[in-house]
Amino acid sequence: MQETRVITQQRNNKLTVANIITVSRLVMLPVIVYFLLQDQRTIAFIIMLISLLSDGIDGYVARKFNQETELGKMLDPLCDKICLAVILITLLLINSIPIWIVILIIIRDVLIIVGSYIVLKQKSIVLTSNLFGKITGIIFGAIILAYTLNLRQVGLIFLYLSIPAIIGSFILYTHRYFKVLKGA
Repeated sequence: MQETRVITQQRNNKLTVANIITVSRLVMLPVIVYFLLQDQRTIAFIIMLISLLSDGIDGYVARKFNQETELGKMLDPLCDKICLAVILITLLLINSIPIWIVILIIIRDVLIIVGSYIVLKQKSIVLTSNLFGKITGIIFGAIILAYTLNLRQVGLIFLYLSIPAIIGSFILYTHRYFKVLKGA
């Protein structure tokens, strides 16, 4: 089971290079939104691609240089979900993506955040992403990149590919939440 006990030692919650890379995604977010709103989709796409690539780099740096922290384990998925939601809402506001896609993805992420918060508060455990969650995240990245470039048909293909991953990750997250909460 991929879970980590929360360590309350201050030294484990320091801001590392890996955590700075994670936070950089939030710094890039207003720039992405600005270029989307200005209909500068190619520039928004390039910055979005850099942001998505940094999501893999921060984890690699954390593991490679022994910089894994409890802060990073919470910050990374939270930054991912914030960035995804803001970009989806921006794409919706500029009429580039159907509302049902935005609602589906945001509801899934809100449920994961709420479940993670409950587990953290009740059991002091940070649950890390599962394989289906990582696959779903990659597909979500492809969806927003496709819609950013107005490739609606490609975006829909990725959306349909994401449905089994959404269902699988949600079932696995729910199972893990209940298992941890029951103390099993």
